[in-house]
Amino acid sequence: MTEMNRRNFLQTLLGGSALAATGGVGTLYSGLARAAAPAFDDYKALVIVYLYGGNDAFNMTVPRGTGTSSHDTYAASRGSVAISDVIRNPGRDLKNSGNPYDAPGLMTDAQKYLNGLYQFDGVGFNALMPELAQLYADKRAAVVANVGSLIQPVVKEELHSTPLPPFLYAHNHQTRAMETGWADNLSANGWAGRLADLWEVHQLSGVNGGSPLGLNVSFSGNSRLQTGSFSSAAVMSPNAQRLFTGNFNVDVFRSLNEGVDGDHPIRRVLHAANRKTADLSDIISEQFAETAAAFDDLNNSYGQKLFSNPDDEDATGEDSLNLQGRLSGQALRGLKAVARMIKLSTESLGLNRQIFYVGIGGFDNHSALTSKHPLLLRELSLALSDFTTAMDHLGLADQVMVGTLSDFGRTLGNNGDGTDHAWAGNNILLGGGMDGGRVLGDWPDLTLSGESDTAQRNGRGRLIPTTSVDQYLATLCSWFGVEDDNMSDLFPNLQNFATGSDVRSAYLALQSSEEEPSEPGLPLPSLPGLG
Repeated sequence: MTEMNRRNFLQTLLGGSALAATGGVGTLYSGLARAAAPAFDDYKALVIVYLYGGNDAFNMTVPRGTGTSSHDTYAASRGSVAISDVIRNPGRDLKNSGNPYDAPGLMTDAQKYLNGLYQFDGVGFNALMPELAQLYADKRAAVVANVGSLIQPVVKEELHSTPLPPFLYAHNHQTRAMETGWADNLSANGWAGRLADLWEVHQLSGVNGGSPLGLNVSFSGNSRLQTGSFSSAAVMSPNAQRLFTGNFNVDVFRSLNEGVDGDHPIRRVLHAANRKTADLSDIISEQFAETAAAFDDLNNSYGQKLFSNPDDEDATGEDSLNLQGRLSGQALRGLKAVARMIKLSTESLGLNRQIFYVGIGGFDNHSALTSKHPLLLRELSLALSDFTTAMDHLGLADQVMVGTLSDFGRTLGNNGDGTDHAWAGNNILLGGGMDGGRVLGDWPDLTLSGESDTAQRNGRGRLIPTTSVDQYLATLCSWFGVEDDNMSDLFPNLQNFATGSDVRSAYLALQSSEEEPSEPGLPLPSLPGLG
């Protein structure tokens, strides 16, 4: 990044009003005295949408910069899997087969998705993501470019002399790096779990008042990201109706775990944990279950019930489309569950801070990229749009921020009909009252074997990050209310990315355009609800 163009990320994106500081907190279970957990009087939620397998982010958000970051350079390097720099006209190109919400019916053939973008200055969105493009046009979403796992900044000339994260291209190790927020300590607890410890959510005096939900809720199984030393996530199914299966009697379980005078301290701790589990069971089986129809009266952009999966509708897709399957529904189900829990948490439970985790699989596309990836992007766009509609309905859109993560990026060059494991990729940031409609960070040199490629010759386009995952996640956490002094507890390597004496600039200085966000090159889709 050039120093002249650096600007405070949150001031650029959210404006000064979003930067109100929260009360201080102390060290992270270091044995030193800790200040009280912050006393929030508002509500905020972070939603992490994890794209398992390594999302091919350069076919989701396509560079349209200048010089070596131009679309021409991109297309030459991507080859047969490149997205064309053609503005799409949905009224002409999207064939709906009688149902505009039928995902396979959105194209006359599988190659359609390679032939168009919704274009803006500097970036284009895949033609199957008109809803996300509209959110970007409305300045409610932003693109964070060329993000990756780093220990400290690195350029090509220093790759062999600078410490790099271990096992850079391995799924499990790089997923751990995203979860721990600590690229060279993959055995650490998760950054969201450490935050729950720091804010003492396991205590009645902590954030959320000792709620059995704690700080972290996962709708995609256990994740290290949300695991701390003293706290863990409430792990739920998106369609959860109960915590326990079978004929388990929660009342009997609760009575068996009542404390008795003179109990050993360890036994009292166990009793307290079990009572908290019973309380969580009540929340799920009673209050959360009652939110199942919370958004049934709302429609998406196509007049269908909000969070509907096209596979659940009377779709008329054709087998000849060469698309492998239908939408999985993972993103739609997961984000609907998050919306339901946010409604419950704000209207009934009185919680102040929550971090939600939703995972979507299928992004490891070494082959058949042009038939598998489009459906994943299609569902992601629909789910993010529907979730935004739900937050608007609750009046909480500015209090909920969504950020995507993935194992790593993919090679810019192709391997025939897919792409391989690489390093830097792009992320989507949505909501939180942001002033979006802009690209944050630097597009890389998109030339194979160029300045951003790890290889000196015969490069495959494994791109070196210009923004660290630490900077990206710390930005979200700052918006969430984490004090500057506590950022090193969550992201120990963050200090390596400092650009000045101001602590905040050390992790919020992501480069963005000095100009106001531009309008799209042509009107976005004239589909219902999309303007």
